[in-house]
Amino acid sequence: TVVLNAADLGIKPEDPAAGLDFWTMPVERFQRVLDTNLIWNFTIVRQAAIRMREKGKGAVVFISSNTAYRAIPNRAAYCASKGGINALTRALAVDLGPYGIRCNVVLPGTIKTERWVKMGNKQIVNGELTPIGDISDFEDIANAAWFLGTDLSKNITGTELTVDGGMSCQLYPQLLTALKKEKM
Repeated sequence: TVVLNAADLGIKPEDPAAGLDFWTMPVERFQRVLDTNLIWNFTIVRQAAIRMREKGKGAVVFISSNTAYRAIPNRAAYCASKGGINALTRALAVDLGPYGIRCNVVLPGTIKTERWVKMGNKQIVNGELTPIGDISDFEDIANAAWFLGTDLSKNITGTELTVDGGMSCQLYPQLLTALKKEKM
């Protein structure tokens, strides 16, 4: 099993809450995000798949993001790269399946990371916005990747497993309804 979690978030290093403005982002910075998140993951998978093919089985698990479907401001490069990961997963499921190699992807939402904590009051997504009232811990994502990497998922390939507290399944957070009622 290989789990691919490398990511360039396409953010300003000095401000973990700030993305890269479309109008001023150098094309080289956009390219760097794609190289890290898509191209390098492809090259790692190819090397791992060589060994998996020799064994006649294997599992590839990409870590993508729910932002592949629900964009956030100033993260065009990141969102595009994660959408590419999802498409690459499906393509590799087809190409590598005949060799017994399964390819799947985990789509996390917001995770309680050091960067998220440092954002403090700049945090945009927290448990108040998700249907289950919480965002993910590291273990939530690790458990999803573990499942897809084991024989417990031996007949699952080319699929996406979203782990975001239900953030992606809603049209808008219920908190917006409560805020609207307060304004009335």
